[in-house]
Amino acid sequence: VCQGDVRRIAVALLISRLASRHRATGRVYDSPRSGAPPVTDHNHDQNLRTSDLRHGLANATQLQACLTNMKGTKVYRQTIHNRLHRSMKQVILLISRHHREYLQWIQDCVSWKMQQWSTVLFTD
Repeated sequence: VCQGDVRRIAVALLISRLASRHRATGRVYDSPRSGAPPVTDHNHDQNLRTSDLRHGLANATQLQACLTNMKGTKVYRQTIHNRLHRSMKQVILLISRHHREYLQWIQDCVSWKMQQWSTVLFTD
């Protein structure tokens, strides 16, 4: 799927959602928010994602305890779920071809010497 197709799909979904909202409420703008400031800032969200990666199978309640212990901030489970769900949308899923190529690369590099590894640049 090319980027142009993805953009067209996103626009179509937006238009569909706006049309549905207009049919239901007679308007297309969002409802007013509570105005309360967000409970977590960017640093809290980053710590939450890091904790989630460290504790791979932890649920929202366990991550809530971790965040409370680290920051001393009480955060609801639903907030944690929302923050992680939003960040998961940004994750690029690997297809089977990626897995095969990665495994092949590992098998090729398993016997490398330190000199060969010194030419590799690791990034996130």
